[in-house]
Amino acid sequence: MKYIFTALLSLTFIAISAQQQIENSGFENWEDAGTVVDEPVDWSSIKTADALGVLAPQVWSQSTDAHSGSYSVRLENISSFGIVANGIITTGRIHADLDPENGYVFTDAGDVQWNSSFTDRPDSLVGWYKYTPSGSDAGKAQVVLHTGAGQNPENGTLANWVGEARFDFSGTTSTWTRFSVPFIYYNANTPAYLLAVLVAGDSTVSVNGSVALFDDLELIYNPSSINEVDNEIANVFVSNNYLNINFNNDVNETSMARIVDLSGRIVWEQKIKGVSTYKKQLPVNAGMYVFTLTTDKGFLTKKILIK
Repeated sequence: MKYIFTALLSLTFIAISAQQQIENSGFENWEDAGTVVDEPVDWSSIKTADALGVLAPQVWSQSTDAHSGSYSVRLENISSFGIVANGIITTGRIHADLDPENGYVFTDAGDVQWNSSFTDRPDSLVGWYKYTPSGSDAGKAQVVLHTGAGQNPENGTLANWVGEARFDFSGTTSTWTRFSVPFIYYNANTPAYLLAVLVAGDSTVSVNGSVALFDDLELIYNPSSINEVDNEIANVFVSNNYLNINFNNDVNETSMARIVDLSGRIVWEQKIKGVSTYKKQLPVNAGMYVFTLTTDKGFLTKKILIK
């Protein structure tokens, strides 16, 4: 939860900064939010949800196991009342429900405690994490840039989403490991808010005991526009449900191709190494999607229509 004074200082900084960042992205600052333990400043968890906070278990803590500085945030899935509460924090607010299917995070535009004003268009999200899953559990780090009302899952607010970056992870990662994911933009609008969420478990099927640590989140801004970067990497098009990628000659390292639907769900991905031309029939239903290609030269992103 935010201090109002802190939020006002952040807004002042935003007004003079060319490149906005996630607030308290290194988790160095913590505050008494009236819960069982401190929360990181500018972040909230289920104890400060809009409902059921008094019944919710503590799923976060301050950790001295940090990638840099003094602290990181530690998230853990906790079983309570027969339900596994996901280890989660967000820059917005959590709507909790006894049925996990009805839970979500949201931006409360009417209360500075529960929103992060943001008007830039970064190129990628990077950060550092550790992960100890239970069973086959999986976690994620996700940032949604939006206008108006914003929720995640989108729950009817998808038209307000301007772009998102999402990193999904699974398997044990016992040392601090860097991740980097591009923002996928759905339109040319200027966002009004940033809604970030970090979770230790796989949504409504989270497993009790999974633990994730996060530190040093950062938004990266490349000097070139996306279109300029695109032209340096490859030409991409879809024909008869075949994905066609014609790489430029100097792109010969391992690349990661990915297709996501407009809710941000990955529907297809493939590593591609050392080829000048790639063609693949796609096991994807008809519709509009966003394609991303990450290479040693940068990343490409564009909308594609599959018929």
